[in-house]
Amino acid sequence: MGVVALLLQDRVDGRVAVGAIAVALMPAPLVAPELVGRMRGRADLAGALVLGTALVSLLVVGSRGSVAAGALFTATEAYALPAMIGNALPIVRDALLTPLRIVGWLAVPVTLGAGAIAASALLDPPILLASGIVALALLAVGVAASAVVARVFDRDVVAAIGGAGLRDPALAIAFVTITAGPDSTGVPLVYAVFCLGLAAFALRER
Repeated sequence: MGVVALLLQDRVDGRVAVGAIAVALMPAPLVAPELVGRMRGRADLAGALVLGTALVSLLVVGSRGSVAAGALFTATEAYALPAMIGNALPIVRDALLTPLRIVGWLAVPVTLGAGAIAASALLDPPILLASGIVALALLAVGVAASAVVARVFDRDVVAAIGGAGLRDPALAIAFVTITAGPDSTGVPLVYAVFCLGLAAFALRER
């Protein structure tokens, strides 16, 4: 996926290229283990893969300038502090888990909606078309590569796709909005639509 994003540099509109890079740099969807579990896949494998992509993403994003490093530091605090408090107070953690999960699910459409409203570049048909093609290419490459590797190593294909083949579009939208501006959110937004469609189809089939 990263190779595809890099190959687009100087070949497409800069806003499309930046959006593709943002998608490629993000970790797998943080909700992947839960979705894989609902699809009767190996949620533990999906969780391990998500953690791996998150660590790689943190290392790469942290090297892309002060703004990206600041966003990385904020994101690390947002995850590390609740994790420490939750492990220290398991009773409180368990009581808050369900409402926090609901808030997390609601945050996704809010992020997508806000990104779509701010992305004035999507009103330009050529940009929208290019964003759609690039987002579809990123999705196809990620899904295909993770499925092939899972087959070769005899692992759960669903867990591999959810935990390594996809990228978190909500994080990509937030990241590219901070680092490049809302006009570069076209690819992450279209990628989000594809991911939601893929998840809905997979859950319906199960």
